[in-house]
Amino acid sequence: MNSPPRDSSRKLKRIAALATVAVLGVACGLIAMVVLAAFRNANSLPSLSPEDFHAAKRRWEQSGPPSYNIEVVVTGRQPAVYFAAVRDGNVEVATRDGEVLSRRRTVDTWSVPGMFETIHSDVINVERHRDGKADRNTQQLLIRGVLDETHGAPLRYHRTELRQWGPNVEVMWEVKRFEIVEE
Repeated sequence: MNSPPRDSSRKLKRIAALATVAVLGVACGLIAMVVLAAFRNANSLPSLSPEDFHAAKRRWEQSGPPSYNIEVVVTGRQPAVYFAAVRDGNVEVATRDGEVLSRRRTVDTWSVPGMFETIHSDVINVERHRDGKADRNTQQLLIRGVLDETHGAPLRYHRTELRQWGPNVEVMWEVKRFEIVEE
């Protein structure tokens, strides 16, 4: 004797089990995507407009402290930790990974005015593209950053060179320590 109701009951249970596994798999995949998106965006920075940059630079020029110690961690093509001791607006000592820097251009780069100068060259390129004045040699850049609300100092900066061929080149730095020195 045939028992068709028993076979169809097994098929239904198998289909229900497969459907449950599929739903759980999709749910786990969605949860993983949300976690990954949250993790990736946790370190993202807001876009840095030329106007925000110029306003921050003016704040620094008006109220930036003349003496401070600053430590900056750079990631990207040439990762390093930089330190500068600035007194009365002059860099007294600067180091890269603990080694003293001697070339004036390199020494001054990691003072706040030097950091503004570095960003300014990128802002010029962004403005040229925005204003339709870029030529084929003007780098296409995406710049993002966080600037100190009180003094204007750049605290975090992320520069992405958008290339037509090859990978985009990214450099990021973050101020890990900024201490105003009272004299």
